[in-house]
Amino acid sequence: MALISLLTDDATILLRWLHVVAAMVWVGSAFALARLDLAMRPRGKDPRPQILLLHAGGIFRFCRAENVDDFERAVHFKWEAYATWASGFALLCLIFCAAPELYLIDPALWDAPSWAAIAVALGLLPAAWLAYDLLCKKSGLSGDALLGALFVFAAALGFLLTHLFAGRAAYPLLGALLATIMTANIAHVIVPAQKRRFAALRAGQKCDADDVGVAATRALHNQYLALPVVFFMLSSHAPLVFAGPHNGAAAALFLAAGFLIRRSFLKRARGLGSDWRIFRAAAVCLVLGLLLSAPFEQQREKAAAHSAGEAIALVLHPGDRAARAIVEQHCVACHAPAHSGLFRAAAGLDFSTGAQVTKHRAEILRAAVYSRAMPPPGVAPPLDEDERLTLLRWAQAAP
Repeated sequence: MALISLLTDDATILLRWLHVVAAMVWVGSAFALARLDLAMRPRGKDPRPQILLLHAGGIFRFCRAENVDDFERAVHFKWEAYATWASGFALLCLIFCAAPELYLIDPALWDAPSWAAIAVALGLLPAAWLAYDLLCKKSGLSGDALLGALFVFAAALGFLLTHLFAGRAAYPLLGALLATIMTANIAHVIVPAQKRRFAALRAGQKCDADDVGVAATRALHNQYLALPVVFFMLSSHAPLVFAGPHNGAAAALFLAAGFLIRRSFLKRARGLGSDWRIFRAAAVCLVLGLLLSAPFEQQREKAAAHSAGEAIALVLHPGDRAARAIVEQHCVACHAPAHSGLFRAAAGLDFSTGAQVTKHRAEILRAAVYSRAMPPPGVAPPLDEDERLTLLRWAQAAP
């Protein structure tokens, strides 16, 4: 069992490494090429849009090619996109699907059997792409109207996921659905259109303008989706963000912030300058999203004297023994290897002794008191308000 745990940890870190590196290359190259493309302008008597790039001591001239007879192949970044998606899917299976009671299932939302939670989580990946593709092809929308529909669609996915799955899974799953849309755009629309355009230029034929326009639209959508995808993939490290009671609304605000930030930079790349109104709107969305996720400790204490147990807890500072009893009831299944038989404590937080519990009181507050991220709903019973208040007063009284 220890060997399997060790190998799983090794596979996880290697996949995370691949996932991050591939995503850096994919998203970074997409952003850089979009900036070059939008900044191109005709120069002098040459009507071709072009731009100079300074890099690593060299000066490179970029222009749009109309003749590719002397080129055998073209450079593209599809494999980085595919590697990002494949490694992300492997992590989804290795972490979330391997332990659905720990990551996916929240009985208060959907008390699903493990197989059903896994099936829905994985089934939503192709379903999201098919629904988005249908929206692009059949809605009749274009330009900013279609972009607005994409935002509404992504926000609806966020609300759906936060009402089906535990917050720790809902946000990364939303990132996975949007990343699937981005990757499928490349595999099924952008790359095939590029191949047809390349073949037409080599044959001296005129390119299909509609085909080029569709590929450009999907590439633009990928530009807008990239920042939200990165945010939701990183959100698993912030329990106060994903585990709030209004995490669906917060997800929509974080999506809006990502769209607005990217729009501002795209406008600047077109030579239209910095639109600070867009930056302010993005900042407002971020602040509102964080406020929806923020713990309001004073409000919790003001409302805490509605029961006798809570009133006593407010007067008496509970000692380590009271906190230890709560931790033993709700946390040792994952955070006490000496008692649970695990190879190592989850997230490196070992609560095997009273001293270790006290040492990690800030993490306990953040994950179990200020948010409801812990304990995982499918692993241990949730803390009631008396227990949360006891932990709060214990942490406040600690030196």
